[in-house]
Amino acid sequence: HRLLILISTHIQFEKIIQEKKNFLIIGPTGSGKTSVLNSFLNLTQDAERSVIIEDTSEIPLPNQSSLKLLTKNSHHQQQVEITQTDLVKRSLRLRPDRIVMGEIRGGEAKDFLMALSTGHQGSFGTLHACDPHQALIRLEMLIQMGAPHWSLSAIRRLIFLSLDFIVITNKNHQGQRYFAGAYQLSSLEENGFLIERIF
Repeated sequence: HRLLILISTHIQFEKIIQEKKNFLIIGPTGSGKTSVLNSFLNLTQDAERSVIIEDTSEIPLPNQSSLKLLTKNSHHQQQVEITQTDLVKRSLRLRPDRIVMGEIRGGEAKDFLMALSTGHQGSFGTLHACDPHQALIRLEMLIQMGAPHWSLSAIRRLIFLSLDFIVITNKNHQGQRYFAGAYQLSSLEENGFLIERIF
């Protein structure tokens, strides 16, 4: 029975990648978000160019067509700081088939979702959150950091236009990691998002 569940989940993941859906991988610290992200990257086609954006290099390139952009901290006045926001903007000039964010943690959330909403399908990233509702609230707050003048309704419309799914990882009290489900953003209501568990 467990094997059938694993096979079914793998097939669903392959479908999300093949249909070029946009999604977030969420979970608490140490729950395996980056490992799941790597698994999704390994399902992409060899000819596809994934541009991976990270603070520290943790994600291996899935093929020779892909490349990686890393942030740079400014420790001296002569050095120029390069943020994830800068890298998202630069990635758009590299003709990516997918944009992959190692972790969304600041105002770059706005630029990432703006890129997704304007046609960069099949993109994904990780976000620290324990459940899909918390993830969406946190995403709203991060977008507001990048666009403080935007209204909440505008931010929610951007999220709904940009994201298709939320994939959840977790870990139990023994520290074992497990897949905790996937949700689809099915509609945007007056009071927030309607999400539906798909598997």
